[in-house]
Amino acid sequence: MNIELDPKTVLIRFLYFIIFLLFANVIGLVFKYYFDHDYVYGLVPLFNFDMEKNVPTLYSSFALILCAMLLSIIALKHKRLGSSYLPWFGLAFIFLFLSIDEIASIHENLIKPTRSTFNTSGLLYYAWVIPYGIALVVFLLAYLKFLMHLPRKIMMLFIISGVIYVSGALGFELIGGLHADSHGTNNLMYSFITTCEEFLEMLGVIIFIYSLLYYIISEFKLLTINITANNS
Repeated sequence: MNIELDPKTVLIRFLYFIIFLLFANVIGLVFKYYFDHDYVYGLVPLFNFDMEKNVPTLYSSFALILCAMLLSIIALKHKRLGSSYLPWFGLAFIFLFLSIDEIASIHENLIKPTRSTFNTSGLLYYAWVIPYGIALVVFLLAYLKFLMHLPRKIMMLFIISGVIYVSGALGFELIGGLHADSHGTNNLMYSFITTCEEFLEMLGVIIFIYSLLYYIISEFKLLTINITANNS
């Protein structure tokens, strides 16, 4: 079986899907806050961006693990060519962890112990941003040289996707924490903040997927991935 690698087609299809998820989430919020129906046969929680174990969560986990798979393909190709490959495997591990975190909500389990340790509130109400923020700084310092040695277009795509993703994952999480600490979470404004947060995360990931596919094609001249069965 051959899987065609067309970065633009993949990007467009992913965009269509996250726009559908965004639309379904917004419709659910309209039913919840304007018509006082927060269930609607299970459809509202099924597509709510601020809830776990639903369609948006499953999609986000899948997209992140796809990133890990593409990064592993790149790492293996570099290893066969005798060039630097460990940073690519490192990125693959990070995205695998993020995929697991999306399903298992590891970061949310850090909120209470971190909040009680540092007595955080306001912007740091969701205190998991502290250890994850530190990890982000360490990651940037460790990967700065790697990033600067990428082809210019790939480097810019990596930066753009990273900025968009972090703006959602950490930026809007800080804003959401400030609002939740002051006004709670059961209100339209908080739902708007979490919607922006999750949508930016999804958008950042699909731009990253596009950049990885573009890198595979431009660097290795691979247009397809061949999957064969061993019948021996």
